[in-house]
Amino acid sequence: MSAVRMRFPAQALEELRKDDPNTPVTLNLIRTLIRREVIPSVQVGRGRLINYDALLSYLENPPTADPEQVHGIRRVDEKV
Repeated sequence: MSAVRMRFPAQALEELRKDDPNTPVTLNLIRTLIRREVIPSVQVGRGRLINYDALLSYLENPPTADPEQVHGIRRVDEKV
């Protein structure tokens, strides 16, 4: 069983950039994934640690579901 690699978001981005200097991943994207609870994180002091391997797994296999699209014009109720 391998140890879980926990990193602060900036550290995770630094490691990603070591492996791929041209990565389009940003610190904002990582923080958004944390906020949306897409990747596991743990509050530590004033920051959050993320599971680095879970981040890599998500980036390797992002969800493929298309966002729901609305066709045509939908009715909007008037405010009185």
